[in-house]
Amino acid sequence: MGSDPRRVLGTVLLLGFAALCGAGCKKEQPQANVPVDAGVVAVAVVDAGPVAQGVKPLRFSDVTLQRQKDRVAVTYTLTNPGTAQARGPACLMLIDAGNRSIAVQRMGGITVKGGSEDTFEDELIVADLQWKQARAVLLFTVAYGKYCSQTELQPTSETLRLLPTGAPGPAGLPMPVPAEEVTAADLVVSDVRVRRSRAPAGASVTFKVKNVSGHRASGSACLRAYVREGLFALEENEVGEFDLAPGASTTVKGTGTFGDASHWDEVTVLRLFAHPYGCSEIAGPDNPGVLVHKPLDAENAAASEEAHHDAE
Repeated sequence: MGSDPRRVLGTVLLLGFAALCGAGCKKEQPQANVPVDAGVVAVAVVDAGPVAQGVKPLRFSDVTLQRQKDRVAVTYTLTNPGTAQARGPACLMLIDAGNRSIAVQRMGGITVKGGSEDTFEDELIVADLQWKQARAVLLFTVAYGKYCSQTELQPTSETLRLLPTGAPGPAGLPMPVPAEEVTAADLVVSDVRVRRSRAPAGASVTFKVKNVSGHRASGSACLRAYVREGLFALEENEVGEFDLAPGASTTVKGTGTFGDASHWDEVTVLRLFAHPYGCSEIAGPDNPGVLVHKPLDAENAAASEEAHHDAE
């Protein structure tokens, strides 16, 4: 079976049984009325989405979702009512309370012969940051050669809307609003606090970030350290991620580690940047970052905290 974790079952509806396993291994056909494990709910298609005119779309059924740690296991059956073989990616979209797309992921490739059905198993890594904001999950397929994250989706299947628990979601809702491009101007950073770490050398950072745009905004913060203004950063670290609905704000905590501990003594300027691409985005006039006062060294900072505590 190899190392591919996906397992596929093919059952030809018109001819009877067993045709294609694709790149995975066969899985026993689910039996009717079999109890479902705790936290997993079998569901049926509840929400039809747009498909190409004249094409018989694939149909989802017998879907289960199970969240464990940072992973989501998805089992689903796809039925192909047409005569031509269907190929392409199967996709999962997380949707927020405002029917906006939080994130879209490719579950895996699917192949379903005409007049047949196949059952697939996939496992995705989904960050808590996004999963906890999801109010619905949307499953769909797209044509071979297309991407799940395309702005204007053209599903080759009926779309299936579920609650994150796996229970059926509300039917008849429009397709979610696609994600829009995020810029540094969409994010406002405030209340930045930086403290030097004892070991390893670096800094712990706490800050507040607000999404002032009319669309979702996600990204990460980058703490850059300079010997003086106008020079390239001597050190830089990703120090926290965020994913925000329009108008929402959150407090983020993160830590960074200096590649060279001696750099801390050379640094005179710290700046915190919030951007969709974090430290991958080069600082510039459109994203100058927030100037942060360089904190006391670890020993003096600890003594200062103890004195403050004794005074209370």
